[in-house]
Amino acid sequence: MFRALCGLTLAASMASAETHHFRPTMGHPTFAVRPPVLTVKPGDVLESESLWGEWYEKAGGQWPGEVGPIAIEGAEPGDTLVVEILKVRPNHDTAVSTQGGRFGALVPDGGTAMLNDMFPRGRYVWRIDRQRMTGTVDLPGSAMKSITVPLQPMLGRVAVAPEGDMSFDGLWPGRFGGNMDASDVREGTTVYLPVFHDGALFYFGDGHALMGDGEVCGSGLETSMDVAFRFGLLKKKTIAWPRFEDAEYLMVAGSARPLSDALRIAFVELIDWLVADYGFDKADVYQLVSQVAVIRVANMVDPLYTVVAKFPKRFLPPRVPASGAAGGSPGVRLGEIPWPEAERLLTPERVVVLPLGAGSKEHGPHLPLGNDLILAEYEAGRVVAARPVALLPTLTYGHYPNFVEYPGTVSLSADTQRNVVAEICRSIARYGPRRFYVLNTGVSTLPPLQAAAKELAREGILMRFTDPLRAGKAAEDEVRQQKWGTHADEIETSMILFMQPAAVRMDRAVADGERVRSGPLTRDPRRTDRHYSPSGVFGDPTLATWQKGERITEATIAAILKDVDDLALAALPRR
Repeated sequence: MFRALCGLTLAASMASAETHHFRPTMGHPTFAVRPPVLTVKPGDVLESESLWGEWYEKAGGQWPGEVGPIAIEGAEPGDTLVVEILKVRPNHDTAVSTQGGRFGALVPDGGTAMLNDMFPRGRYVWRIDRQRMTGTVDLPGSAMKSITVPLQPMLGRVAVAPEGDMSFDGLWPGRFGGNMDASDVREGTTVYLPVFHDGALFYFGDGHALMGDGEVCGSGLETSMDVAFRFGLLKKKTIAWPRFEDAEYLMVAGSARPLSDALRIAFVELIDWLVADYGFDKADVYQLVSQVAVIRVANMVDPLYTVVAKFPKRFLPPRVPASGAAGGSPGVRLGEIPWPEAERLLTPERVVVLPLGAGSKEHGPHLPLGNDLILAEYEAGRVVAARPVALLPTLTYGHYPNFVEYPGTVSLSADTQRNVVAEICRSIARYGPRRFYVLNTGVSTLPPLQAAAKELAREGILMRFTDPLRAGKAAEDEVRQQKWGTHADEIETSMILFMQPAAVRMDRAVADGERVRSGPLTRDPRRTDRHYSPSGVFGDPTLATWQKGERITEATIAAILKDVDDLALAALPRR
């Protein structure tokens, strides 16, 4: 990550961190220097909410303003403020999107003279299902009278107080952040902002339950949010424009008019970042960025337009962790490093993790065939971020005989599953590692994995694996409402709602499989030797919520990390 690779450290010990609960009662219409409403230390977590007001409740209502400023102790001009976004979740059941008049990308505005009439003003009120993370809106003039879409909550405005005595209306973006309306500002993203004043003076607001690129009509699904941030500082690290980072990309936001100038700002700053912190030559990275970068037009409606230039992190130089097999240091993805680095990494003490998740297996009408791959990749990402493991690419095929009647399902025989896993472990074991952990997301894969573990033990290789029926079970038992089910059900759907809500089509979820029979699932009502489920669901996914998914997922991750730690210390079997 940026803060780890730049050679600087966060200016606080996490051991002394506090969690602050702050409920705002008033907002500000501008980003400016003013007395802070709260002071926190680097490493502290803030749990709060963006403001709700009459703008959301009636046409022509007053905008509630932005929350802040929050002062960060020790922040000085020339530092960089680090804001890890831990939570952005809607806290109301409606969202509003307005359009027309002289505000929007496709209508004449105050700065662009046009002969055509103003577009009619409109106000759409979306119904938010906070449990299922969907939004529904009526389309009265269309053949399709309503539509339901998955939500992707984000914050339109994160900012520090601008330079000097400048004050900017809440609609403005700039070097200080502000109303960038970048949908990358969401859970899992770290935002970096330049500090211009003591304390940094951080503001936030403008929650969007969903917003398309460009914010073309002038608004997203505007609503208020429950939020959580963790703050940090990069001392004496100066940046010119806001930067973002998530699991996949390094990003820079540039704001200007015309749009081409915003693009140039974003890319120049991105190239400077890659040169300064990642060892690239400027000419070389100009070439590389030109071929692999991704562009997001964040907004084309505000006083300044915003473009986000994104560099895929898979093209960054590899980071090889220090030797050792346990602890809280990040690991490395083997597929992203060349063999000389792998040779240094693959020591006898290293734990090697193999994720196993079906890339194509039925999960009812509401979940994708790649559901288990989502689970495996998410859990693998958490493990490699928390432990110094060597992470293998995900194995996307396994033994899934219970679902073969449903088109799209791919299933290997039990013997093939056993042999594939054993051969993968043997392949890596020849270079030194003797401890392997299969991050398993299936149930029918358990017997072949057990057989592979016994086979490898005879060769002095220790292999363990996740039992999804046990990992996180206590949390499952606490939140479970369904009376039956283990597949595409309340539990599994809740986890995907938490991990990747856009992958779930809750409007298609159905409860099925109540009459429990032994054997595989079947779509044939005439079969009495199998479990009848015309939908492919065994359970009640209509009860799923992302809140349940969060509890189950965190408990599951904790169990997996304990498995990895235990494996790192376990005695190896004798050959």
